[in-house]
Amino acid sequence: MTKDTIPYFFLLLLAILLIDVAALPAQADTNTIRPGETVSGRLERSDDQLDDGCYYDIWEIDCEPGTVMTITQSSDDIDCYLIITGPRNIQWENDDYSFESLDSRLILRVGDRNGFEILASSYSEETGRYELIIEELELPDYYGVFVGVENYGGEWEDAPLCDEDAELLYEAFVDSGLMERDNGILLTNRDAEKREIEDAFDELSRRITRDDVFVFFFSGHGTQVEAEGRHADNELDGLDEAISLRDGDLIDNDLAAMLDEMDAGLSVVVLDSCNSGGIARDVVNRAGIMCFASSEEDVLSDFAPELDAGGYLSVFFREAISGDGDLDGDGVLLVGELTRFLLRRYYEEGPNSDVAMYGYPELVHDRGLVTQDTVFCWWDDPVRRDGGK
Repeated sequence: MTKDTIPYFFLLLLAILLIDVAALPAQADTNTIRPGETVSGRLERSDDQLDDGCYYDIWEIDCEPGTVMTITQSSDDIDCYLIITGPRNIQWENDDYSFESLDSRLILRVGDRNGFEILASSYSEETGRYELIIEELELPDYYGVFVGVENYGGEWEDAPLCDEDAELLYEAFVDSGLMERDNGILLTNRDAEKREIEDAFDELSRRITRDDVFVFFFSGHGTQVEAEGRHADNELDGLDEAISLRDGDLIDNDLAAMLDEMDAGLSVVVLDSCNSGGIARDVVNRAGIMCFASSEEDVLSDFAPELDAGGYLSVFFREAISGDGDLDGDGVLLVGELTRFLLRRYYEEGPNSDVAMYGYPELVHDRGLVTQDTVFCWWDDPVRRDGGK
């Protein structure tokens, strides 16, 4: 072979190699899953293992920024264990999302960065088939009736700043982008009478659907009255609890009846008034209703002048829906997360037990059949609500 033939030899060899490479089967794509898809996988002993020895598969999530989704790992063969990793070294994990299931479920909000991955694993070193299901969630419409009474006109002593509690919470729902202004009805002082509240419920009930969220908020005086009528036998102490308005008391059973006409997928009742914990027991009477109250049924609630507010629950609930309740910074506020946030705020800055006159006001919460992983809300802003980027 002469020096002149060497280049031609290498060109011929390169052509043969290119032909051989083209004849090979294409390399398999990375496992990818998108919202709306269900895919099947299998854990095998040849798979990679976590530090505890459990096998896992990796699936890359492909979606648009701002997407909110539920991710479920389901199996008849293994006890599922679901892990999601993403930017900023964040990681969420779930074993059993309910007492009745060995399936795993997480809710994910994808912000302005993608790069989230699913690690489908098991609780122990098991092998077997599983399914991954991703369902995209749509933000519901929010409706609300916000009631606050400071000036009682002589029937009661005034309740300082309770009218502002209602105003500020209404504005917080609007400013956070959760509620259209026309979807909320604000009733304070002279407007906060039973007929006006009934009319507000009636108006919104004609617009609300099962896909929507309804909020009823009250800040002002509360009381107990002698139970009468067909519900009296249900009151062990013979007393009904009520919120006090300018023209009289709205008892718990009447409020429950009004809520029954509200066909929302989720109804949240927030009561910042004395004895309001007893109302929770009556209004949480079917699926889809939950209640937060500022004190137990035989305990008076305190005013919150040091917070420039009528009541503590008013401030803490407003903080929660403005973003502070997003404890893990994922941009989604779950019902369980909301509850934990309110309990924590009561512990940190709630009523002072040393000055409580009759018992110690504590947060009363009754979720009924509303599960802790129910999504209460999320925010359009993809920036982490805990202040990070």
